[in-house]
Amino acid sequence: RRVQGRAVVVVFSGDTVVARECWGQTRLQRSFLSYVMRAKLAHPLTPVYWFLISKGYKTYLLLTRNFPEHWPRHDRPTPPWQSALLDDVARHKYSAAWQPERGILHFDLCVGALREQVAPVTEQQLQYPDIRFFCERNPGHAGGDELCCLGRVNHRLWLYYTTKLLRRALGQETRHERAGEAR
Repeated sequence: RRVQGRAVVVVFSGDTVVARECWGQTRLQRSFLSYVMRAKLAHPLTPVYWFLISKGYKTYLLLTRNFPEHWPRHDRPTPPWQSALLDDVARHKYSAAWQPERGILHFDLCVGALREQVAPVTEQQLQYPDIRFFCERNPGHAGGDELCCLGRVNHRLWLYYTTKLLRRALGQETRHERAGEAR
């Protein structure tokens, strides 16, 4: 794709359902990281981004907990170019469902919603800024609305994730990491 005259590679993963007995495992995350890093290696001079649509806060947390550069986020606005990229990709892929002023996809005919028991949001979870932000930005998530997001794929992603896995193996992960990934 080209956005505002700049070439870009966009990876889209689509809806992913993880069996309950696999919750908390990292195999899917490691495989996906390997895939996007191969995409970056194939295009070393071109920006590479993951385009994620999220109807559940747990999916959004996969982005916030694993991609150091991601948008939208609670602690800073989306930069103009990334905002244009998000708009371009969402408009191209979902046209009428894309609501740019809200940053979400809203389908006239619901194409799927999370079962209530899969990812209910408790008052305790709303204390975490990422979860609160997700719920505020996507108040219709329980009805199937999807928050459109981007994660940048670059060398920082690989270093960040590798360091995180090492800290986990050594029992040194932070409270923030443990709380955000609790299943």
